[in-house]
Amino acid sequence: MKPLAAAILLSAALCPLGCETVDERYSQTALNALQTREFDYPFDPTFDATVGALFDLGYTIRSSDKRGGFLSAVGAPGLVQIKLDQLGPSRTSVRVSTGASGQTRVDKKLIDQILNTIDRRLTTSNVPRSQ
Repeated sequence: MKPLAAAILLSAALCPLGCETVDERYSQTALNALQTREFDYPFDPTFDATVGALFDLGYTIRSSDKRGGFLSAVGAPGLVQIKLDQLGPSRTSVRVSTGASGQTRVDKKLIDQILNTIDRRLTTSNVPRSQ
């Protein structure tokens, strides 16, 4: 049997043990647009809203570095990593990465859900939006 045919047969035989569907491919520009949102709020309240959003969605925070702007959390859908960057005194960028089964997976629905929950927490907070 040829090596390629053997590899295909072996992968087909192992697929029932945990294969996942092929991820949709995104250009780097599309991926950045999908994963990143900018908020017209200072860094500290945006970080706090992000922590609250993760709790709202049932995540457990595994690591948190407010000074570095990094959060890592785990929940039923898998792993979430969030990077916050202060863009100015009243503007913060939030980038959400998702993963499952130990691998990075782009989960557009989950990313939108997290970013929308952060936005909702910020808009209902007492923190004034920057002008």
